[in-house]
Amino acid sequence: MENALPGPQGVENVRAYPVIPLSKHSFIGSLKLCKSMHLKLLCTSLPEGINKKMRVMKLTAILLLSVCMCVSAKTVSQTVTLSEKNAPLDKVFREIKKQTGYTFVYTAKQLAKATPVTLTVRNSNIREVLDICFRNQPLIYTLMDDMVIVKEKAVSGAIAMATEAAAKPPVKVKGSVKDASGAPLIAATVVIKGTQKGVLTDEKGNFQIDAEPNAVLVISLLGFQSKEVTVAQEEISVVLEPKQSDLEQVVVVGYGVQKKVNLTGAVATVNSKQLENRPVTSVSNALQGTMAGVAVTAASSGQPGKDGGTIRVRGIGTLNNSNAMVMVDGVISSMNNVNPDDIETISVLKDAASAAIYGSRAANGVILITTKKGKKGAPQIVFNTYVGKQNATALPDFLPSWQAATLYNQALKNEGKPVRYTDAEIGKFRDGSDPFNYPNTDWLDIAYRGNGIQQNYYLGVSGGTDKGQYSFSLGMYDQNGIMEETNAKRYTTRFNISQNLTDRLKVYGNLAYTYSITKEPQASYPGVPDFTQIIRQFNRISPIIPYQYANGHYGSIGDGNPAAWLESPSYGRENYADLLGNVGADLEIVKGLHFKPSMAYTMRAGQTKSFVADIQYYNAAGEKTFYQGPNSVTDENTTTNVVTFQHLLEYGHNFGKHNFKVLGGYFQEYTKYTWDEGYRKNLLNNELSNVNLGSTDGQRAGGYSYEAALRSFFGRLNYDYDGKYLFEANVRRDGSSRFKPDNRWGTFPSFSAGWNIDREDFFTPVKSVVSNLKLRGGWGQLGNQTLTGFDDVNFPTYPYYPYIPTVSGSQNYALGGTSAIIAAGVAPMNGANNDIKWETTTETNVGIDAGFLGGKFTLTADWFKKRTADILIAVPVGAVYGLNPPTQNAGIVENKGWEFTAGYNDSKGDFSWNATANAAIIDNQIVEYISEGPSGYTIKQEGLPINALWGYIAEGIFQTKEEIAGHAKQSANTQPGDLKYKDLNGDKVIDTKDKQYLGNYYPKVTYGLNLGGSWKNVDVMVFFQGAAGVKTYIDAGKLGTISTSSGKPTSALLNTWTDANTSASLPRVLSTQQQNDPSSMPSSFWVKNASYMRLKNLQIGYTIPQGLLDRIGIKKARVFYSGQNILTFSGLYDWIDPEAPSTSSIYYYPQVKVNTVGLNVTF
Repeated sequence: MENALPGPQGVENVRAYPVIPLSKHSFIGSLKLCKSMHLKLLCTSLPEGINKKMRVMKLTAILLLSVCMCVSAKTVSQTVTLSEKNAPLDKVFREIKKQTGYTFVYTAKQLAKATPVTLTVRNSNIREVLDICFRNQPLIYTLMDDMVIVKEKAVSGAIAMATEAAAKPPVKVKGSVKDASGAPLIAATVVIKGTQKGVLTDEKGNFQIDAEPNAVLVISLLGFQSKEVTVAQEEISVVLEPKQSDLEQVVVVGYGVQKKVNLTGAVATVNSKQLENRPVTSVSNALQGTMAGVAVTAASSGQPGKDGGTIRVRGIGTLNNSNAMVMVDGVISSMNNVNPDDIETISVLKDAASAAIYGSRAANGVILITTKKGKKGAPQIVFNTYVGKQNATALPDFLPSWQAATLYNQALKNEGKPVRYTDAEIGKFRDGSDPFNYPNTDWLDIAYRGNGIQQNYYLGVSGGTDKGQYSFSLGMYDQNGIMEETNAKRYTTRFNISQNLTDRLKVYGNLAYTYSITKEPQASYPGVPDFTQIIRQFNRISPIIPYQYANGHYGSIGDGNPAAWLESPSYGRENYADLLGNVGADLEIVKGLHFKPSMAYTMRAGQTKSFVADIQYYNAAGEKTFYQGPNSVTDENTTTNVVTFQHLLEYGHNFGKHNFKVLGGYFQEYTKYTWDEGYRKNLLNNELSNVNLGSTDGQRAGGYSYEAALRSFFGRLNYDYDGKYLFEANVRRDGSSRFKPDNRWGTFPSFSAGWNIDREDFFTPVKSVVSNLKLRGGWGQLGNQTLTGFDDVNFPTYPYYPYIPTVSGSQNYALGGTSAIIAAGVAPMNGANNDIKWETTTETNVGIDAGFLGGKFTLTADWFKKRTADILIAVPVGAVYGLNPPTQNAGIVENKGWEFTAGYNDSKGDFSWNATANAAIIDNQIVEYISEGPSGYTIKQEGLPINALWGYIAEGIFQTKEEIAGHAKQSANTQPGDLKYKDLNGDKVIDTKDKQYLGNYYPKVTYGLNLGGSWKNVDVMVFFQGAAGVKTYIDAGKLGTISTSSGKPTSALLNTWTDANTSASLPRVLSTQQQNDPSSMPSSFWVKNASYMRLKNLQIGYTIPQGLLDRIGIKKARVFYSGQNILTFSGLYDWIDPEAPSTSSIYYYPQVKVNTVGLNVTF
């Protein structure tokens, strides 16, 4: 007989059973209910305001209780005759039911763990048969009248109820169990962990149980995640979070949501838990490695405020701007203006089938960010904070001054010139006896003295009622750089609200404001007074130059002293204010028909100011040497205003097993961009930097404005039959003011279909192993109107309207013959093309989604082919044309590849673990293009990837003069120790005709691996990210240079060819000759494998026991450590960050690693 359980207040001798999640795969026969006084008790006094969903849930719980409490009037057979060999357990259950009438209650997830059964019985008692079926199984059963309830052993041990009287515990604990909205949860199981004692909650969600102090209560209920609470006081309150299967998850798609099980396109998602607590300054960086086919290229530097990554969805699909479109709560915006703590979910629409609803904006993929909204319930307060320390991931291993001087002498010898330094001088560099005349200056130590402290604070409040919900947040981020005078601050606030005015009308509003400040020093460098010159000079100035002389004056080279610039009053500052407002409504006209109008306004106002101080340099004797000046100031102001109107009409209806949903919409956008600038020099001093304090002599003023409009009509049809056969069609027609009226409109359709094979009857025998299986495929076309220099947030450079010829007002004319005067005027600048039209991207996608072992293991795979034609490019023209070349439709780029995502999660007792891996393999190729020839060591050419590495093939190092004489002619200065290049065309001359493709500039393979686990209150997460199939070029900026004042060699140059070291890894060093120079003679010798794997993030967290928190009114608290860019594995020199740009590395601020500690608290 089943064990009895002390019931909730007013209910006695309720039979014990586990509350088992019943899916549509559960095998439940007809149930007969009896009259029950307990049912009557549980059904009285339900609150009037409970919504339908809560009623269904509560009635379901009551129904299950009543079934178990009642005595069935149905007569069932007690004997079974059966013979089976290696039969699935569910097949045996069906046969037993057929013979006995017993109903089996179980889930597919439970049976996924069962082993096949072999048995032969004749007229055997049902208990004997069941004992055979469950022998050596990870399951047990309970007979309850005419029901057989299947349970997992691990679970059953935790919740089996005891009839034996236990010793009376010293504490009587009372409590309540509710959902996130505050509604009581009926029939939740409350068990003392490690014992067989437990109770159920009553109709008000209340319970009462005797427990020892510090005992752990395990609270569980169908459809909710279990929770453990430590007994620390006599009254406790528990909130259970809903548990949702992966397939039932709702995914944000274009202009709506869909269940994941019904998706037919390629859509990737990331939730807030995957982003939280990572010490990143932008959302783009947090997405790196999290989704297959969504590649995030790290910013060119780790500089505060300028370290946001570039997102490419399925590769670079155009020769123009290939950034994905970003929408925040349905409004085009920048993801770097969103506080990561505000994000609920991120969806990426990767293929044309899912993105075509956005038409001309979607060619490079669409990123949909949904921010957190309020939920029904009492106000909830969330406070998150962390503080961290940054350090450079890698810094060049520059040599000390004595070794730099020695190498310079060697370079001069190799060119047949006298040496520059004597042995005695090199000795003084080495021993440091005369630090001002023979210094060993560590310029990087001077450069990176910033404290690198970053801190983040976030406060969120949310709540609501049946009628309306709200959420409000404030955020502050402050990041000091590892270089002094570099800093970024960001202040954010967001307010979301929704209100049901009637049963059919809902209104909502979203308001977000971000204010960001970025500061950096400026260089007093002639002609290029910006921050990059400071980085360049720190990476270039020789250690033989003193930082300061004994008299306090700065040492210098011809370009100046970067430390003097860093410590001067010069500064650059960027202030940006971003405002986003969105209001809308949802009116249900008739059942199933919704009208959703909305309006949005976004504004971005920016002010950029650069002040460059003048500097007078002196020598060691205090005499003036040279002057860098005059001082100057530049003020720039930009404003972007965007107004959008959108109207949606949506209708959904089910006709039996036929389910339809139709969407139609209208969209209109108006954008205005303005820019103005003022410049003056010769200010009164270096302390006052207002532009009005400068001289009018040489002053400059400029400005322009730009307007654009877009109008769109779009529609979507979704159909499915019984959840098995899925179909979706989208179409959008866009009209853009950027094109001539005849070519203004473009139409972008897509079609996709899917088949949920697991819904078929023939699939039932394998469902215990393969729990779900879906095939899907799609085709569509997308557009692009975005040229290089444009984007939908920051707006334009050139050209604005490519079909209209333009003039410039900043042109001067000479008037008056021999006594000419200079007069201001205008002149034609840009050619026009009346025939210009949309770029068009055509994409095909085929995919599969599968789940195994009850959803523990999941797999998604996609193959795609994406071809962009009529690419908008400026085709070179002859100089006689006299104008900038017009934009033309003159290019084709193709990407094709595979994407894979796999996941696994499981738990056992207090331990749970999960793993997710993703990878993308993408081949990129320019199919059609009028090449301009190589640019340095990269080229755009038909048949090659975009920006392919290009140069000579190095065949090694010449060892003898005879070898040189027998080889094709290279430089006249070629000597043993120089690189030997391959004569590809056999003409005995090494020239540009001998160059060829050397490798991919962009990764062919990107991947990510996330490993997580938890044990009791401790959780750990490890995230790896990497790339393969990519090359980098080791230019002089990475190796260092050989000269006097600006020579700064790295340790790599210690192993260069000499007469005594002919097996060296590098050719001989030279001072002025260029036959071995990576920049002047690009070759395969300098092309290296840039594949890498990086420990991108490591988190270790501890959740404070609930019993301690209940005493102070805190719902949840967690402390954590988080590290970003912790370890890197690559084959490059240690000082080369594989994520750093391949070119001009001496201009870039280093990438950083960050170690943080933080706290998450929920009240």
